Amino acid sequence: MKRRVGGLETEYGLVCVRADGTRALEPESAARELFRPVVAMGRSSNVFLPNAARLYLDVGSHPEFATAECDDWWDLVAQDQAGQRILADLAEQADAAFTEACTDARIHLLKNNVDSAGNSFGSHENYLVDRRGEFTRLPQSLLPFLVTRQMITGAGGVVTDDEHGPRFVFSRRSDHMWEAVSSATTRTRPIINTRDEPHGDATRFRRLHVIVGDSTMSEVSTWLRFATTDLVLRLIESGRALQDLRLKDPITAIRAVARDLTGQTPLELEDGRTLPAAEIQQRYLDQVHAVADDADAPTLETWQRALDAVTTGDRAWASTQLDWAIKEKLFADVGARRGVDLGDPTIQRLDLAYHDLDAWTGLLPALRRRGLAPSVLSEERIEAARTVAPTTTRAHLRGQVVTAAIEHHVDHVVDWTTMRLTHQGAMPVQVLDPFATSTPEVTALLEKIRAAG
Repeated sequence: MKRRVGGLETEYGLVCVRADGTRALEPESAARELFRPVVAMGRSSNVFLPNAARLYLDVGSHPEFATAECDDWWDLVAQDQAGQRILADLAEQADAAFTEACTDARIHLLKNNVDSAGNSFGSHENYLVDRRGEFTRLPQSLLPFLVTRQMITGAGGVVTDDEHGPRFVFSRRSDHMWEAVSSATTRTRPIINTRDEPHGDATRFRRLHVIVGDSTMSEVSTWLRFATTDLVLRLIESGRALQDLRLKDPITAIRAVARDLTGQTPLELEDGRTLPAAEIQQRYLDQVHAVADDADAPTLETWQRALDAVTTGDRAWASTQLDWAIKEKLFADVGARRGVDLGDPTIQRLDLAYHDLDAWTGLLPALRRRGLAPSVLSEERIEAARTVAPTTTRAHLRGQVVTAAIEHHVDHVVDWTTMRLTHQGAMPVQVLDPFATSTPEVTALLEKIRAAG
């Protein structure tokens, strides 16, 4: 599939504390305060926004933002960044309400994967694939890539092992994976979820649901997650004979890869051979050249630079571009300056601050201003993505309907494939083609909305 639609679902950690650090509200109550403006706007805590994204409270009172369908991975990054700002604005409004009520409570939203209690939050990637392909074969071909991809797109962090004590890893998410492939998402938490929800024409499409990814803050890391995976999917779909890199035990492998910052951990393959983790990732990179074109050149170049940072140990480029390398350097610098090791609470607070959405106390904006983290997308592009849907996918239609309905005060209900007004007798309009950007039915629906307003 040369042109592919994808989307990103991110669960956010939520904590409401007083100035002295004590808990002010339980998560459920804090989430209710956070979503007051959302409920006022859409009469629900589960809404689609004018930019065609979905904002809702997930199980456990976790705020979740799901981007609209994108066929350009930088559009997806813009949507992801816009989602962070939308949620940060909600937190700011809640904090203002607390101040007005004469309480010093403050909400913090954290775009990370693991909290201090060991709970894990998801950052799920979705890729459109052809229904006609052999889906049972696809995960097996993709798994070795995903297991080793954390070396370039991991968020980094510190884990404590009984044998080694605190140590920096490519990804803390890897310790929360328990199966390679499964239809579950929380009970066993697989690398690839096989639940069949295409959000489109089920005779033509299927949705590949990847739940192993980290919640990445760096625009470059988020873009690389999708751009590299898309290329590997195109390679698999091309029908070319692929090198057999199937792993004997993907779950053991993913934990081992996370802990070896050199990428040289030998991974046992299903056929009895062993290969270093970085070599497996390099072989995928070498093979995708066969299906890449000129437009993929930036992906190939960045992928190689990211992998070289692991294999050579030269972090000069990566330490200002990729989440794991930015944090590795940050933790080392602060640890040396303060004379503390990775197990010190200072480092834990620093890790949380890196993922804090607060524009004032969040660490990442400060690093960007100092040139220590990437800032690729323009301010104008991110701000536009807050209210305008991508124009090259079905999201364009959903965004038009939601925008018009809000503007004309018309009650409506939408989901990924269906749009309708809520008055009696209103017929739903269904758009099953994720690539559709215009249909007579949606045009007629828009006319009804404008006439009713």
